[in-house]
Amino acid sequence: MIKRVHSIKTVPMKQIQIFFLFLVFCFSVAAQNTGNDAASIRAQMSAIRKSTNWSDPAAAKTANAKIQELAAKLTSALRQSKAQTLPPGSEVINPEEGAKIQQENDDYSNKLWNQMMKIVQEGGQGKWDLAEPLREEIAAEYKEDESLKVVSPEFLEEMTYLCINMSMPGVQMVIDQMENYKSIKILLITGGKNGAPVDLESIISKAANYPLQRLYIINFRNFVTKIPKSVANFPKLTSLMLYNNQISQLPPELSSLNSLKKFCVDINPLVSLTPAINNMNALDTLGIAKTQITEAEINRIKTELPNCKILLK
Repeated sequence: MIKRVHSIKTVPMKQIQIFFLFLVFCFSVAAQNTGNDAASIRAQMSAIRKSTNWSDPAAAKTANAKIQELAAKLTSALRQSKAQTLPPGSEVINPEEGAKIQQENDDYSNKLWNQMMKIVQEGGQGKWDLAEPLREEIAAEYKEDESLKVVSPEFLEEMTYLCINMSMPGVQMVIDQMENYKSIKILLITGGKNGAPVDLESIISKAANYPLQRLYIINFRNFVTKIPKSVANFPKLTSLMLYNNQISQLPPELSSLNSLKKFCVDINPLVSLTPAINNMNALDTLGIAKTQITEAEINRIKTELPNCKILLK
């Protein structure tokens, strides 16, 4: 009987290692692509915004951390997508800057409000430039990169907060881009620490199509003596802050802002809020510290708006 001997070929260990690494790589790529495209990430961010109880500090903190993490992933995904279509040498937005732009702004805007209330309660002593560290945070987060050549359209759609700091170099770049933004709900226009010249008519006109809910025109000192009547063209406005200017009279058109809940005109030489305040029936907070509004008008406001808290200092 003849026995057949089958030869067994041994695969070199190096080839096995290469094949194993290839499999690991494939599984890794597949895992990373699951739910990590731009559309999926935006859907996750939207779900968190809608499901979070933002009045709960612990829940808000957890949600903001998750949104920031997702925003970083979104920036990376958009950056990779943009890089595939851009010609060599083109620049894309910095990932860290993009993450800050995309981060949920409810927590930030609450911080802004609390800081302003603290300043009002202190009677206007010290700096009226949002104080430290809030002013520095705004400057750091919204400073424009003059070398930026390409801004993703997705960012223009997603961004909800815009700061126009007239005291900062390059601010005209921000103003020139205003009409490209589509979803701005919070607009901060500030003169910075010492005030600065500003064309409010032009800026407000460029924001005409924003779904604005909060508008801040603050710290212009003698550079702002009146408010454009076009401010009344934002029907969804719930907060209007006009701190530390030289406004002596309000346009009567503001009376159409019947959704307004918070209205503060602290540190302005105003002698009356009539007729601007006449139809603001939803108002729950009115700040008039360091104004020239008479005691008689204050009593009238208390009678007409019994549920409105009036801040006098």
